Amino acid sequence: MSEKRGFSSWFLGKKKGGIQTPAEEPGVERLGSPLAGTVIGIEQVSDKVFADKILGDGVAIIPAGGKVYSPADGTVESLLDSHHAVCILTTGGAELLIHVGRDTVSLNGKHFSAYVKEGDKVKRGQLLLTFEREALLAEGFDLATPVVVSNGDEFTMEKSQGGEVRPGDTIITLTKNT
Repeated sequence: MSEKRGFSSWFLGKKKGGIQTPAEEPGVERLGSPLAGTVIGIEQVSDKVFADKILGDGVAIIPAGGKVYSPADGTVESLLDSHHAVCILTTGGAELLIHVGRDTVSLNGKHFSAYVKEGDKVKRGQLLLTFEREALLAEGFDLATPVVVSNGDEFTMEKSQGGEVRPGDTIITLTKNT
């Protein structure tokens, strides 16, 4: 039996744990922002590997804080030992990479903590990583955080055009190609 919902709850989606969970549509996946901050175009990232979309297309976020949340339900496929980047395979089949900052791998985990491990099932809005934003900025790191879909050729992608976001706000909408 289906749940009866009004127009506004259908349009805005349900809320769970303070993170907005969008209404489900077959073949469509809405990726939430993993961070609070400002969305910028991936082309604006100073790291050419991301700006040139070598690892995939997406957006980047200039973080306002130091917490990284899961943008979707899925499985942690890879967590770098330095805890500055995580890869998630979403339940909709998207391969996501969230990479905090430029050259932060050189810190070997200093200023970063992980709350998940490879193979963990995660829910949208679940805490994945934390980082000491002020300490990283004081050391001169660019903290632009790319969120890329490495198998984007399997989807039609709509990206946020910029602006302030909170964790869970939709930044990318993926529609599975048929």
